Amino acid sequence: MNRLWKQAEIKKIVPGVLAWEKCLEVPEGIVQLMDSEVDRWKDNLTEEDLSQPGNNQTVKNVNGPIRFDPEREFRHKESQDFFWQVQQNALDKINEYCDVYPDVKDEIHWMEQYQYITYRPPKFMNYHGDNRSTRNPETGRFWNAPFLRRITILTYLNDNFKGGGLDFRYFDNGAYKPPAGTVVIMPSSFVFSHATTPLLNGRKSAFLVSCSSGFDLDSYLDGEDLENLSGRQIL
Repeated sequence: MNRLWKQAEIKKIVPGVLAWEKCLEVPEGIVQLMDSEVDRWKDNLTEEDLSQPGNNQTVKNVNGPIRFDPEREFRHKESQDFFWQVQQNALDKINEYCDVYPDVKDEIHWMEQYQYITYRPPKFMNYHGDNRSTRNPETGRFWNAPFLRRITILTYLNDNFKGGGLDFRYFDNGAYKPPAGTVVIMPSSFVFSHATTPLLNGRKSAFLVSCSSGFDLDSYLDGEDLENLSGRQIL
């Protein structure tokens, strides 16, 4: 597969939130293929699977997207190859974001796991900040990772739907609907609390990843291999 990402003019959505519109070519049919991978995974989940914490539970949530692990669950080579392109493009745009806001370089040390997120009507998300933590239901302790989260990177893959705009609570900018192939990077703090307006028709799909400071202690304590963890470091 040829390189699908490119340079693009930076668009400021609100102070601190930048977009690179149409900086990634999205091949015809690839979103439908990846969505079918999500549907296959979802349809094969058992009742026991759905009772487990994590992405499985998002299948039955009333609001918000289904969250799917592309690193472990993509089966088709076309999906895997395109995901690699998404990752490379995101790294490129993170570097550009750091050029605009140089202090970020001292704040981010590793990347969390990617999520592939997909919505169907009438799903939406309430206002939230991305570094708000929840408790691990097995240990009762708060997860460290969200507290360490510094920036959030979204790669929007399609725009053939109505609704589903990105709206910031504390900025009077109106809902922003990125064109397909757009990367948006935002700080993860409460000041950038954001919502997704209700999806009215179609299906919305995107990749999501966050960059954090410190060390990925949660994954380490959960038994993640140190070699895999070191591969997430941002040098």
